[in-house]
Amino acid sequence: MDKKNIKKYILNVAVILIVGGLSIYFSIGNQLEGTIKSLKHCHLGWLLVVAILMCIFYLINAMNLTLFAKVYKKDYTLKQGIVNAMAGIFFNGITPMASGGQFYQVYAFNKQGIKATYSSSILLMIFIVYQSVLVAYTSIIMLLKFVYFSKLYSGFFSLAFIGFIINLVVISTLFLGAKSEKLQNFLSNNVVKILAKLHIVKSYEEVSSQIERKLENFRIELNLLQKNKPILLKSIGLNVLKLTILYSIPFFCSLAMNVPLSWRHFFDLIGITAFVYLISDFVPLPGASGGSEGSFYILLRYFLKGATSATLLVWRFATYYAGLILGGLTMSFSRELNFATKNDKKEITENDQIIVIEDIEEIEFDDFKK
Repeated sequence: MDKKNIKKYILNVAVILIVGGLSIYFSIGNQLEGTIKSLKHCHLGWLLVVAILMCIFYLINAMNLTLFAKVYKKDYTLKQGIVNAMAGIFFNGITPMASGGQFYQVYAFNKQGIKATYSSSILLMIFIVYQSVLVAYTSIIMLLKFVYFSKLYSGFFSLAFIGFIINLVVISTLFLGAKSEKLQNFLSNNVVKILAKLHIVKSYEEVSSQIERKLENFRIELNLLQKNKPILLKSIGLNVLKLTILYSIPFFCSLAMNVPLSWRHFFDLIGITAFVYLISDFVPLPGASGGSEGSFYILLRYFLKGATSATLLVWRFATYYAGLILGGLTMSFSRELNFATKNDKKEITENDQIIVIEDIEEIEFDDFKK
């Protein structure tokens, strides 16, 4: 890693600490005494549950990645999957809009004996399944709880709804564009031509060819998924479990802070937390700093009352900062990533390097959101 990248990552970490710290400070406000009291008298048993659930969350991430990696390398192990997945979590956490994780994961895959062209295919398949499950999951929440949450949060709820619509439009456009040549031609020609005339797009030819290439790659991986239904179904199940665990963490954090919630609030908090992520997903700062804390505080204080700030601190550490720490430690102690392998001795041409970058750009969901 060169000095320029190191400086960039240090700057990103500084932004995380400053913006995150200020957000938490303003969230606490005049509740400092109550927050300290809640933390001092926290329920250790429920804190342990939070820790175990997050470990399961990270394990599911690794299992899902390993599932697809085995398609290209039969002897790929879960241990390798854990290292790769945690590396992705670390670099997603310290880069704006989680844009750096997949680049490093390609490097990690190469160290683990999987070529860049194959690793980009793995990451694209993971993206397709995850994004599809995410949209389906939040669609169910919207159908069941839309009226309740829209009344409870009125104007602020519209931000979550916009986030949901953007996710829905993106995945729907990708699926339809991959299946329909007419839509692909419409997107790559008509839409891009209009954007070029409005000076939103600089090069019509370049962007048009990029869209065609991205949709072609998406079509290839979609067909591969359809031919491997056992893998597809397993991945869907893992992603449903993964999202359920992630969205349930605030409920268990609130129990750890002795908030008198009953189990009938469990699904309410899952729905609200899904909206927290829908909103913060579009904050263009490392770790969605500021947006995560702010949306959590606004959306969950109705249920958490005086323990909102304390619960926010525990939740943010468990779901974000702990991941950075564990991810950093995993990479630091991984012999596979830190020592030369046979793959490193192979010559890598400049063309190969270009392919890696282009392949990864094609799976960056953040590019579509921008």
